[in-house]
Amino acid sequence: MGLIELRVHDLLHVPSPDAVEVVDPPLWLAGTLAAAPWVVVRRAPSRNGRVAVGIRGATRDQRCAAYLDPVHIRQRVAPEDLVARAAWEEAPRRAHPVLVELARRAPAFTATGLVWGIAGGAGFELATGMPVLSDSSDLDLILRGAPPLPETVLTAFAALTGEAACRIDVLVETPAGGFSLAEFVGTSDTLLLRRPDGARLVARASLRAGVAP
Repeated sequence: MGLIELRVHDLLHVPSPDAVEVVDPPLWLAGTLAAAPWVVVRRAPSRNGRVAVGIRGATRDQRCAAYLDPVHIRQRVAPEDLVARAAWEEAPRRAHPVLVELARRAPAFTATGLVWGIAGGAGFELATGMPVLSDSSDLDLILRGAPPLPETVLTAFAALTGEAACRIDVLVETPAGGFSLAEFVGTSDTLLLRRPDGARLVARASLRAGVAP
């Protein structure tokens, strides 16, 4: 599988812990990958043909950056794939509050016509079957789009994330980078644009016009 087919937030199944390259692996890493041999494409440049990936452990402080040769990818699950197959409907822990909120709001999200997907802990649990969601977990979603951004529809999508049993965070992924939907529909003149070479503040108006760096 080539690098060009991979996008940030994609989950990748690897054959073994040895498939990933980590300079200084933490003690928890091998056991975590043995139990759930999945990594997520992170927002960073590739290196020597290796895609930048991240590995999540059992707790929030257990995160590890790594690189992966694409030849080791056994399966890719994109955030949008989980929506397309309504993965929450068959989830073993579909009674978890985060997945209940997801199931309750999914039809309205889809009705906006935007391309959306499930990332973060919910996406990981739905893709892998590993129970990583906790009582304090958020529901992380992504939207895919390109300029000109449909501001009215994005605002409508943001309105659907309110008054939930858990926090719902939405990232808008564009060719220019990713940014918070809440910031985009907010009142600040600037917002944080996340790019592979780092994050930077940009003028909200420039994103609207599709001229952000």
